[in-house]
Amino acid sequence: MKKLGKILIISVMIFLSGTGFVFSLTEMPDLGELQKATDIFAEEVAKALPFNSTIGLNWSDAYIGQLIDLPPHFGVGLTIGTTFINIDAMNDLLVLFGTDLGDVNLGFPLPAYTFDARIGGIILPFDAGFKIGYIPSNIPLLNNFGIDLDYLLVGADIRYSLLPKKIPLVKLSAGLGVNHLRGGIATSLNSSPQKFSFEDPDGGADYILNIPNPTIGLRWKTTCFELKTQASIKLLIFTPYAGFGLSYAKSQAGFELDSKVNVKQGEDDVDLDTVKDLMSAFGLDNISSTGFDSMYDNPAWNLRMFTGFSLNMAVIKLDITAMYNFFSSSLGGSVGLRFQL
Repeated sequence: MKKLGKILIISVMIFLSGTGFVFSLTEMPDLGELQKATDIFAEEVAKALPFNSTIGLNWSDAYIGQLIDLPPHFGVGLTIGTTFINIDAMNDLLVLFGTDLGDVNLGFPLPAYTFDARIGGIILPFDAGFKIGYIPSNIPLLNNFGIDLDYLLVGADIRYSLLPKKIPLVKLSAGLGVNHLRGGIATSLNSSPQKFSFEDPDGGADYILNIPNPTIGLRWKTTCFELKTQASIKLLIFTPYAGFGLSYAKSQAGFELDSKVNVKQGEDDVDLDTVKDLMSAFGLDNISSTGFDSMYDNPAWNLRMFTGFSLNMAVIKLDITAMYNFFSSSLGGSVGLRFQL
């Protein structure tokens, strides 16, 4: 029953993402290949994460008005969306552990959701927003299927109206936002034992790193600071809008691996402490008999465009947003539903 449940969960994930898990046998790679693949993965994630962190608070109205007006201007709602990450970068890393995610033209989807709230300004023509989305790790249902999920997205922004109040239908604003995103997914690969070779450049000794039945977790986080501008116009029950955002982010990405690892030189076991420095030179950290991790820091600039429209039904608004990342040439989109005065 437990095995059947895991198959069903993976089937749903494949259906939603359009990908398949492909298990393959590879020749023994060396730790240099693992280091290179992790670095490329982190570089691609550094482009994708800030883009993903901007989901939420992309409301159609470029400025919602004053909190002290009658009625007071504020709103609350829910946004769900996704952006895409270069799947080749993920596959180049995962294939070294005997698996990959198949081939998808758009890339691997990174879903996101947030609860949004925005209030109008007081006296000065500004508004301010806050968003939060959270999925706790160690969810029993997912753990029963061998899957551990981690997700946190928080953010806030402030926007200042650039047009006088006497132009009520057209709105233009500029603002500053900050977002923090943390996420990851871990699962047992159930693949054949994986091995990596490495050598001591000083002594010329050759070693083999053995990793039986690994559980691997892809981990990432980013903090993104964004300057943005947005224009909107109210047309009967529709409000089309468009904007740009320029951001600078500090991102970190890599993997954690849990397994009863051991190192051999020929047929002899090697004490991990004697080769820990050698393995650290290949980007592996926190090395012990139960696993290791490899994380890379990558600061990066991003430029995005977002556009869409809202359907206005009295105090209920339905937002449809499309996004494009100029630096990674990736797409994203979101749907939001909110109550707004």
